[in-house]
Amino acid sequence: MDIGRLLFSPEGRIGQRDFWTGFLLLFVFGILIHAVLLVGTLIWALSTYCWVCLFSKRLHDMGHSGFAQLWIYLVDMLGVIALVIGGLGSVLAGVFSSGRVGWGLLAGGIGLFMLAALAWFLVRVGFLLWIGLTPGQPGDNRYGPPPLR
Repeated sequence: MDIGRLLFSPEGRIGQRDFWTGFLLLFVFGILIHAVLLVGTLIWALSTYCWVCLFSKRLHDMGHSGFAQLWIYLVDMLGVIALVIGGLGSVLAGVFSSGRVGWGLLAGGIGLFMLAALAWFLVRVGFLLWIGLTPGQPGDNRYGPPPLR
């Protein structure tokens, strides 16, 4: 499959090998781009469309709508909100409390922050492994014929 169609078109289906190829390309691209701070972050934000296309086609190959990836973005958003509210709230409570209670609140807040970060990470890795390792549907589906092997 050509790279242009792989990364810039949400149409059709891709197999596991093409998914991992696209994933590694975008992952390495993201690491290299982040080396340049402001410009890198801007370009990384623009590459989000490529990620959406890549994941959409992989979901299509499995017989799912590309919109199914919205769940993982919802988990991201809720995770960030929980991390900010829980972590920041506990840190502020710890800072503005006195004595041992303050240190306990601070330690508890850091612990909850780490637990929420671990849960977020496991959900993301689980989604990645599910989409990358699940075989596509054999034969045609509503998104087109199976990818060439």
